[in-house]
Amino acid sequence: MARLGNKYLADMEPWKVVKSDPERVKTIMNISLQITSNLTIVFEPFLPFTTEKLRRIMNLDKFDWQELGRTDLIGAGHKINTPELLFDKIEDEAIQAQIDKLQTTKKANELEEVMINPTKENIEYEDFAKMDIRIGTIIAAEKVAKTRKLLKLTIDTGIDKRTVVSGIAEYFEPEKIIGQQVSILMNLAPKNLKGIESQGMILMAENTDGSLVFVTPATRIKEGSEVR
Repeated sequence: MARLGNKYLADMEPWKVVKSDPERVKTIMNISLQITSNLTIVFEPFLPFTTEKLRRIMNLDKFDWQELGRTDLIGAGHKINTPELLFDKIEDEAIQAQIDKLQTTKKANELEEVMINPTKENIEYEDFAKMDIRIGTIIAAEKVAKTRKLLKLTIDTGIDKRTVVSGIAEYFEPEKIIGQQVSILMNLAPKNLKGIESQGMILMAENTDGSLVFVTPATRIKEGSEVR
């Protein structure tokens, strides 16, 4: 019925006819309004809130289903209220926001379903005690040339300022991690990576989606403090 009304109005072109035959336009508008009034009946079971809005615009009371098809639902002299859009236009930004929300929910659900890796075999305390883990602060950071994953970090360990090459470039921008406190394994044997001697390793927590988070104290503490 809505398509019929739209086609009728488009075919009749009252905006053009009004110049040559104003009386004909009155008939066209009457038929269009009668069709719209009938829509307040057929829409009711499916679009109750929209139907209520349409009735308000048309300044109509609720009709019974048996009145569907009448061509005199509104009489001569009837006044409608101020027209407005029945449906709000959905902007691209609103659509994207909903897509992002769905993606976030999907990602959260996937994380809930991921199996956590089992614990590794036991070690003796003496093995753990050999590791010298301390708190340090990143004081400089830059991407390693011709690599996608590596960052060259300068870390103030409280004992010295040393270079550590870390594979975190996909997750962090160098300029945004200056001042970040980290846990650093101090006594890991030095290793040459892309021509840079890396002196230690920073500890990261890896989420089930592969993203990384710094292992850092809850409050800022002095560089060189031991992690035990």
